[in-house]
Amino acid sequence: MPSSKRLDQKELLELGTKLQQFYNSGYVNKKQSILFAFYKGVASGFGALIGGTIVVGVLIWILSLFHQLPFAHNFINALHRSSPNN
Repeated sequence: MPSSKRLDQKELLELGTKLQQFYNSGYVNKKQSILFAFYKGVASGFGALIGGTIVVGVLIWILSLFHQLPFAHNFINALHRSSPNN
């Protein structure tokens, strides 16, 4: 199993220099690379939004199963009253 090694400051600087040389060589289209990074960020944010919505929905559904518990009953009623469907 490979061990994870943290890079020190010298190695990070060397990696950054090599990356800059790679971009300056003309092998990579900078505009296309930036556009790809933007799309990747948008997709990641959208995935986090959808995943968070699903997790919160499932959590609220599970809590709604416990509507007879005194501490959960008030919380569920508050959520139900604040829902846009009512």
